[in-house]
Amino acid sequence: MRKYLFFCITVCFILFILLDFNIIHGISSSYLKFLSILLLFFTSNRFKKTILCYTIFCDFLLLFTSFYSMGVAFFTIVHLLYLCQMFPFLEYEKRQQTYMFLLLPFGILLSFLPLYWIAACYSILFLLHILIVFTQKYSKIYEIGLLLFALCDCCTAISFLTGNTLVAKCIWILYLPSQ
Repeated sequence: MRKYLFFCITVCFILFILLDFNIIHGISSSYLKFLSILLLFFTSNRFKKTILCYTIFCDFLLLFTSFYSMGVAFFTIVHLLYLCQMFPFLEYEKRQQTYMFLLLPFGILLSFLPLYWIAACYSILFLLHILIVFTQKYSKIYEIGLLLFALCDCCTAISFLTGNTLVAKCIWILYLPSQ
């Protein structure tokens, strides 16, 4: 079952790249991008699924709505959840549902700030996440995923600040494999 899901994710990945670069036409690539994340949810372990719930919500907001501030605010929560996993004294495995619900109001309140403040909070937490991963003993695959995610965020910032559409097309090419 898992191999089949990864095959479907790969097909979605190839198709949305072809759509984004206008090699094929038809539907919006956003549907395939979102489908990829939904399929990824079913391949994940229970701890990753908790975080992917927030990720799915963020991706929906960023792909299909204009609630960008809320999408970035909730991606900040995603990094907080990853950070909670990294500190044993927080007992994330026992309390993941509690953390998920406790952080929900924080995400909602954060989303009312101007986007640049939300992006600053997000960036600080993401940098902390990166520092912890690269100074501790984490798997190479996790480090590579985090590096791809950082490159995705760089593309997002460049695209947002400059309007560069070629860079914007690279966002999901980096983002999906980072997951």
